[in-house]
Amino acid sequence: VATGGDGGPSSQDAAPAEKGGKGGANDAAPSASQPQPVSLSAKPESTGPRSYALPVRPAIRLAGRSAGEAGPDAPAPGLLAQTGTLDATMPGRSKGISKDDLAHELQAPTLLFPSVFGGSKVAFVATSPTAAHSVAITDRGEAYGWGRNETGQLGLGHSSAAVPVPTPLSAAGADGEDVTFVGAAVGKYHTVLVGSDGHAYASGGNGCGQLGVNNQGIKQSDRFRRCVVAGDGDGDDGVRIVKAACGQEVSALLSSTGQLFTAGSSEFGQLGNGETGEYIIAAGRLGYANCAKFLRRSVFVQSESDRDGNLSTSTEAATSKTVTLPDSFDICLSDISGGKHHFVAVEAPSSDPSHVPRVFTWGCGDYGCLGHGVQADEYSPRMVAGFRGPVFASNHPASTSVGSNCTLVLTRNGQVYYSGKHKNNSEATMRPAVIDALANNGHVVTSVGAGNQTVFCCTRSGVTVSWGHGSLGELGYGAGDKKSSAAPNFVNALDSCLVTSVSCGMGHTLFIIRNDDGEDAKALKKVATVEESDVAGFIEEMNEKKVEGGGPPKKKQKQGGRK
Repeated sequence: VATGGDGGPSSQDAAPAEKGGKGGANDAAPSASQPQPVSLSAKPESTGPRSYALPVRPAIRLAGRSAGEAGPDAPAPGLLAQTGTLDATMPGRSKGISKDDLAHELQAPTLLFPSVFGGSKVAFVATSPTAAHSVAITDRGEAYGWGRNETGQLGLGHSSAAVPVPTPLSAAGADGEDVTFVGAAVGKYHTVLVGSDGHAYASGGNGCGQLGVNNQGIKQSDRFRRCVVAGDGDGDDGVRIVKAACGQEVSALLSSTGQLFTAGSSEFGQLGNGETGEYIIAAGRLGYANCAKFLRRSVFVQSESDRDGNLSTSTEAATSKTVTLPDSFDICLSDISGGKHHFVAVEAPSSDPSHVPRVFTWGCGDYGCLGHGVQADEYSPRMVAGFRGPVFASNHPASTSVGSNCTLVLTRNGQVYYSGKHKNNSEATMRPAVIDALANNGHVVTSVGAGNQTVFCCTRSGVTVSWGHGSLGELGYGAGDKKSSAAPNFVNALDSCLVTSVSCGMGHTLFIIRNDDGEDAKALKKVATVEESDVAGFIEEMNEKKVEGGGPPKKKQKQGGRK
């Protein structure tokens, strides 16, 4: 795997070495000082069905529940922090923050309205590269939403310009009672919540069917509606949803048995159903066969040139056909993330340790974000050949995060692999490349996040680094400091803080910071706090602000070029 390209920093970048933090000298990365490249000639694995370690569990730890009820990727609950603007009407519509020192412009990670959560810890956060709204779920399963609400995407029963303070969200279950939540995901104008009852609930814009409520006549919903999932039922044999991911106008769900379901836009193949369904509406106007309910996607493919275990060249990648994997229908997934128009998913662990979990990507392939060495869309989940080989035998791909046009894969040993591009003035990284600027300096990464033009990595020793471009303070470097960085740069406000989860949105970044012991409390003392009383004038202004134009701008029809 190549490690060049400005998208994924190489060891030549001025990368920060691991600080003392909480891990000390024992936090050195378990791999060699120089990251090992993926073998270009890996022996192909057996083609029969795998035996998976199921069920897939929600990525959340709820208070009073046993540890076995949470997935291995569930972050430790803690305090919610945010950097970037609280004015959700600005991202994508304003060039930058005001020169005035405004309390709602958070230029460094700041504990966000702690009193709102009533003493509960935050156990899950969700935003996305194209979203200016966010969701947090407490360790009691209570969901809170804030940010842009022009299409009712917060499910509060009304649309508004923005909701400035985290506000309780609710959805009624089959018994009429409020649902306890275990997961969430957000798109540009919609939100999907996952309930502990095994159902998904969605609100917001539905122009492409991304709510999955089986009614594309509903253009938007300002209340959460139960998603329609093929094969679902209220009995014990129904599909049980445990995770969700969203692109700009598409949604994906994972079941406890690792099955994939998608709904919404098919324009770039992001439904993973093998086609876009493109058709002509009128001269110069194209339409697509979008999907209004969640259907299972069970066709997984690989490049014909990769089938024998060889990593294809760029020429082969551009011309090679894809073939269905022999065990396609039986493949189970354990993690999924959505970018602007693409998805990445990691296969569920096998009960046979010799089987390395495979990584699949599909949708828009701009800037090589799918990791196949070529800028081409993929209409079915395609195996990323770069994640095979002996280097991954004891360092399995574990989890993912996706930016607008980049993909991050975090391995079990704390290394991060990058493909795509998240900075305008950089080259694209066409295949997964280890971020050796981190690995070479002893960083063991435990949480990653990618936004519109930002990337964050948080380590087990209390170090957080970010790079990219963030005109609204979303990189977290502090007031008066730079707004961009070509290489990983310390987020000093979080020094020694154990960040257990990070999620990057438009104009803002969210963190869960552990607060379990005296050492955590000591580290948190230097993190600023904002409460409602500190921004009372701003909150009043936001509550009175009207939706401009009555909702989101109308989608431009594609006329042969890429958006």
